[in-house]
Amino acid sequence: MAVLSFNSFLLGKQYTGVEHFTSNNEEKTALLLVEKKKEGLVIEKKDRVGYSGKIAEKWDIKLPFFLIINSNQVIQKEVLGIEVSDEKLLHKSFPNTNWDEFYYEIWRLKTKSVIAIARKSYVDSLQENYQKQKITIAGISLGVCAIADIMEYTDEKELYTNHQRVSKEENQIISANTLESAVTYTINDLQIENRQLLAFSGILRLILNNTLNTGSIVSYSDSLYNDYIQKAFFNKGIKIMVGVVLGILLLNFVFFTHYYKLAQESSETLLVNKSSIEDVSKLKQRIIIKEEKVKGIDGRMTSKSSLIINEIANKVPASVLLTELVFNPLEKKVKAEEPIVTKDKTIAISGATIGNNDFTKWVEEIEKLQWVDKVLITHFGKNENNETTFSINLTLK
Repeated sequence: MAVLSFNSFLLGKQYTGVEHFTSNNEEKTALLLVEKKKEGLVIEKKDRVGYSGKIAEKWDIKLPFFLIINSNQVIQKEVLGIEVSDEKLLHKSFPNTNWDEFYYEIWRLKTKSVIAIARKSYVDSLQENYQKQKITIAGISLGVCAIADIMEYTDEKELYTNHQRVSKEENQIISANTLESAVTYTINDLQIENRQLLAFSGILRLILNNTLNTGSIVSYSDSLYNDYIQKAFFNKGIKIMVGVVLGILLLNFVFFTHYYKLAQESSETLLVNKSSIEDVSKLKQRIIIKEEKVKGIDGRMTSKSSLIINEIANKVPASVLLTELVFNPLEKKVKAEEPIVTKDKTIAISGATIGNNDFTKWVEEIEKLQWVDKVLITHFGKNENNETTFSINLTLK
């Protein structure tokens, strides 16, 4: 169980199933994206399109993909018997076949077995095509054999794929049949359309990492799964190690900064203790003078600031965003031993706009206010982020 949980962590919470099938002599794909959440499996996205050698860009290629090959390149046969030996079943259905050239998968029922085979060259070429798209295949199944993994989760007596009917009755398990409209099945409380049924079966096998089917393709699929897990372990392990190292460095920096500040504060305390009472008195006096000046400025601003700001804010259109509003801005930067000089009866406003006409009308409305003498646009243009910014000065009466 611990190994399964660890593999689930490496596998992630989102999975993509892809079925390759042939319909009217045209290669098509049925795709399904499933996410594992607290409440269970949830279908996030699905599609069915023609296959032109490339998966659509809207599918996340970083996720594990389970590939179902159910095209006309796959041959499926039903054979009486459920012998444990794959070789006996293969000899019954496909005698004198060179199995070095074929992958096969066997689905055993009560009295019959379904055997699906495909040339290794075809399967490998299909997988290479995915590799070129930087898609990692974490599992493969042939034909309708993957349906074996969902049979216990449904009471349906027959299931339809994109171009087949699969029956639980063993007189004829698989038959060619294409539905004009989609059919929805309930698989363990999850609604699945027949068009993505095989893709979902593959995803379920990927999540559980288990199947009762046998065959060379199952062994190959297991090796693909293990390769994906090892790759994910390496990638996530590197990220965890980097995170740990950065965390250690951050803690080291925090402790260093903390003790450095303590040492600096101690040094400053010693310097203050050594300084004369006269210097301390002068410092206090300068602080008192500056506080009085600031209070004087605040007194002048508070008389009109609330009313003026409310009127400006009420007239701001939705396409204009204010970033700064300064009442009686400074003439120049504040410097020690110099008086603080402000631009009396002036409001400096800065912001950004996405509607030039709205901005112009807003400026015109401000000019009409009874307490405004004139409005001067000091800046209007694009910034480095290609945003239209502005600055205006309001002179009050």
